[in-house]
Amino acid sequence: GYATSFDRANGKFTFEVSLHGTSINTNAPARILNEIGVLDKIDLVQLPEVYRYKTPKLDISVPQRDPEEYIKRLSAHFPDEADGIRGFVEEMIAISDEENRLHLKKGRFFKLFFPFQYRKMWNVRHKTLSDLMDDYVKNPELQDVLAALWGYYGLPPSKLSGFYYANATGGYLRNGSYYIRQRSQDLSFAIAEVIEENGGKILYDTAADRILVEKGVVKGVELSGGETLPARAVVSNASAPATFQKMLPEGTVPEDYLKKLGGYKPSISSFIVWLGLNRDIRDIAGAFSTHVSSGLSSDQDYLAKLDGDIENGSFGVAIYDNIFKGYSTPGTSTLQLIFISGYEPWRRFEANYKEGNKTRYHLEKARWTDILIKRAERDVIPGLSKIIEVKEAATPLTNWRYTGNTDGAIYGFEQSMDNAYMNRIENHTPIKGLYLAGAWGNPGGGYTGAMRSGEKTFQALMEEWGG
Repeated sequence: GYATSFDRANGKFTFEVSLHGTSINTNAPARILNEIGVLDKIDLVQLPEVYRYKTPKLDISVPQRDPEEYIKRLSAHFPDEADGIRGFVEEMIAISDEENRLHLKKGRFFKLFFPFQYRKMWNVRHKTLSDLMDDYVKNPELQDVLAALWGYYGLPPSKLSGFYYANATGGYLRNGSYYIRQRSQDLSFAIAEVIEENGGKILYDTAADRILVEKGVVKGVELSGGETLPARAVVSNASAPATFQKMLPEGTVPEDYLKKLGGYKPSISSFIVWLGLNRDIRDIAGAFSTHVSSGLSSDQDYLAKLDGDIENGSFGVAIYDNIFKGYSTPGTSTLQLIFISGYEPWRRFEANYKEGNKTRYHLEKARWTDILIKRAERDVIPGLSKIIEVKEAATPLTNWRYTGNTDGAIYGFEQSMDNAYMNRIENHTPIKGLYLAGAWGNPGGGYTGAMRSGEKTFQALMEEWGG
């Protein structure tokens, strides 16, 4: 849903919606895309760095595919914690390596032997990211630096699954971070092409309104135009709350399952500003993706994001022209500013927004946009406000409108300790023939998470059907 792009100014600017970097390279997502015939259809470009992290005291770039250099750079700033830095980075990579080894075995293992064969993964199963960092480093400032990517996963270290963060971040450090040329939309196009090449059919601009069930067994889907599609199985990548509370006949879903779902929370959302600039700015800022710290602790920063504190919460700046030459038309630049945001600051506009009365909403969106531009100008790109030709923004309500995701969630269900890794919701459901896939299912959100979720669901279907 978020792997897409859009044009402005009659196609002069083509803006990336979501992708900052993916670790697709000799790993699980690369194998998945290769197996379905998509990998050869996309062009992966290595980013200039994994990311740049900027605090009031520190400015550090995380190098591509060079964990040793990352350890060296961090240790220069925190010499008293050098051994702990090495231990933590190596632990993340080891967890990622174990998960990759498990994927090579198609996820099959003997439960009795799992703690011995995958010792790192087993030991982290009950740990938050904070717990995992505490095993190695004590300096709170250093912990905030090591956990700088927590916004990519939607929860601060004290609440986020240590496994989910370590597995993903270890993969970035080991395999590098990549972009899909020309835009992430090319990935969606490639997947659509493979589906149609293999006899599948894609219905565009068509909503699935209801999932049809008879005697506890899926029978098909009713579309928005009234057409019914009979089906032996239905795979839903829609919002899980919407799937089970709105799309199924009343009384179909067991109460204990609904209660369990009610205990899970939709992830955080986002506020994004896209800027088309009337000059090439590659000489101003060398990095592609800069994370600008708020100066607050990770937990304080998370609360600032939930509250919509656009003036003080951390934010990101992505200068896409620093990925490859020709990203934008000559003499221009394409920029994205992102502030991970809670839904609550925008809920007060929800009713009017859905009715089409957006006057107050647009005023607030413009206020947030101007603040984020001023902060980016101050901290990353001097003179930014004077070279803007095109300006667009999206709020959590925009996310809801385009994807239907509950509360504009960008990661499906959040990766809390009661719904992550070994405790994550399963993709098979109590309704026979109904499965989840995508960010709301197992293992969760992000490009890699969505790919793995689709693979897991396919495996479950084949096992049930005896394939």
